Amino acid sequence: MSIHKTEAIVLKVIPFRSSSLIVTFFTPTLGKIRGVVKGVHREGEIRQAGFELFTHAEYVFYEKKRSDLHLISDASILDSHSAIRNRLEGIAYASYFCELTDELTEIHDPHPEIFDLLKTSFRFLPVILSSRLAVLFEIKLVREMGWLPYLDSCLACNAKPIEQGFFSIRLGALLCEKCRSKDPNAQPLKAATLAVLRAYTHDDLELCLRASHAAVIEHQIQILMAAFLNYRLGKTLKSKKFLGSIKSALKNF
Repeated sequence: MSIHKTEAIVLKVIPFRSSSLIVTFFTPTLGKIRGVVKGVHREGEIRQAGFELFTHAEYVFYEKKRSDLHLISDASILDSHSAIRNRLEGIAYASYFCELTDELTEIHDPHPEIFDLLKTSFRFLPVILSSRLAVLFEIKLVREMGWLPYLDSCLACNAKPIEQGFFSIRLGALLCEKCRSKDPNAQPLKAATLAVLRAYTHDDLELCLRASHAAVIEHQIQILMAAFLNYRLGKTLKSKKFLGSIKSALKNF
């Protein structure tokens, strides 16, 4: 077995037998890794803390050549993200970021940009409007995974530039007025909304967060991305459903 030492962020934790865990974490150079941590409960809370959801740590694991389930031996915490855990909203959104990342990525498929996206998003989550950060996270993640909606020109006739058009959830692309018949359910996008969506697609995350846009534009983009992801995934993620169920409660905080 090969021994690896790597920085990573925990995406998912599942109890395994009486005292062990199956942990899924995302690394900058090895991609998504799954492994077993043995004897966690027997050794107390200090060891268990290194394998909690959202934890950013340095891990040592033994790679099994004939299995995707490796043996994790040690964790040195770099950031527990306690500020996220102190609020229901932080826990809910961070859980969504982790579940969406886990859902879209494959085992042993390196994406350093996704690791950086997780780190940056967790850093901003306690201090930025969570719903806005979430839609930016979605856009950046699907871009890295090659799912990015086609927004540069009309998918059907290649007309450009298009200042406003119709967004097809089914096609994952923009249609012009003449080609809207390709998908009668395509949603109209005004010029201002399309411009912001394009900026969110191409600009750096921190630059996007510094920009200020009308609430109606942000809301429309959130609705479009939610519909796009649900269509591509074929389901609504559990963490997304939970966010919906506590939405009214979060407004009262």
